[in-house]
Amino acid sequence: MTLPSKWARMDWPLLLNALALCAIGLLNVYSGTRVHGVPGTALVTKQLIWILLGVGAFFAVYLLSDGFIEETANGFFLVVILLLVVVLLAGRVRGGAQRWVAIGAFNFQPSEFAKIAVTLALARYFSSKYRYGGIGLRELLPAIGLVLAPFLLVALQPDLGSAGVFLFILAGMAVVACVRWKVLALFAAIGAAAVPALWFFMKEYQRERVLTFMNPELDPLGAGYHVIQSKIAVGSGGIIGKGYMHGTQGALRFLPEQHTDFAFAVFSEEWGFLGSLLLLVLFLLLVYRLFFLTVRSQDRFASFACGGIAVFFLTHIVINLAMVCGLFPVVGIPLPFVSYGGSSMLTGMMSLGAAANLSRSRFTFQGGGEKGRELAS
Repeated sequence: MTLPSKWARMDWPLLLNALALCAIGLLNVYSGTRVHGVPGTALVTKQLIWILLGVGAFFAVYLLSDGFIEETANGFFLVVILLLVVVLLAGRVRGGAQRWVAIGAFNFQPSEFAKIAVTLALARYFSSKYRYGGIGLRELLPAIGLVLAPFLLVALQPDLGSAGVFLFILAGMAVVACVRWKVLALFAAIGAAAVPALWFFMKEYQRERVLTFMNPELDPLGAGYHVIQSKIAVGSGGIIGKGYMHGTQGALRFLPEQHTDFAFAVFSEEWGFLGSLLLLVLFLLLVYRLFFLTVRSQDRFASFACGGIAVFFLTHIVINLAMVCGLFPVVGIPLPFVSYGGSSMLTGMMSLGAAANLSRSRFTFQGGGEKGRELAS
């Protein structure tokens, strides 16, 4: 029996959902970067280029041969670890943090690519250790060691927000990979007990973020300024918003980082509760589709990888929206496809390309291996 071609098996809903979010983000960047009626075309043009490059990256990953992503997952992980080391040794410093690698006029953030690299590496490891009855403590410890390396390298930049994402990905994939619930409960208790100890490893500005998260009015013109202005922007949108390009918090520069970390605040002010609800529905549809592919896939690695990618997006969405609304400390986590940024755009599109590529395995009838790949080709 001849199976459908790669294009016939393409997951178009996944790509169209992402493009809809990109379109919203592009309009939002234009509105958020204008100043007193002056068009914000510079960053919009760059963001459009990043979107086009992202779509190219999506198809480049999607068109990879069956099994290629699984076979190269560990190699990709090692390359990203090397890049994280390069960042610490010769990375570009911006805003007191050393997070970027500069190649001519091009800057990229390896910590963003590390998120998908960790996801794929964990998927390969868990798929090789999976057994009926669940994965035990002995099998989970190497997975923790695998995540520990990028976690420490990113935390040293310092970027505790991105470093924390690795832990959420590990926790989510442990659930997807059926780690025994007693093991999960043990590490949840250890993690909860370790949270207070993190205070002593934080830098002074990071401690200020935690304190102002609890009470932003402690420093309304300093560390608490971001959160206060963001909450004003979100609340002032009301039910239907002030209208596109009629927001004031972003245009008058009361809201810092209005096109990156706090892009949702600009959107919420202009489109209100109803517009924000529509945006949230689009995000939920994206995550739902990824979890749908997780359940439907007959290939174990594909299932775990799609589940990990779903957790990756869900973590970014929840943390960013909670941060903008003052329900989580400011940690610099972008909103996928809506926040301005090249590294996050490429990472998001590459992740969806990988999910679309791996979702082709839902047409197979084997749990992985060469026989399953032959049926999928």
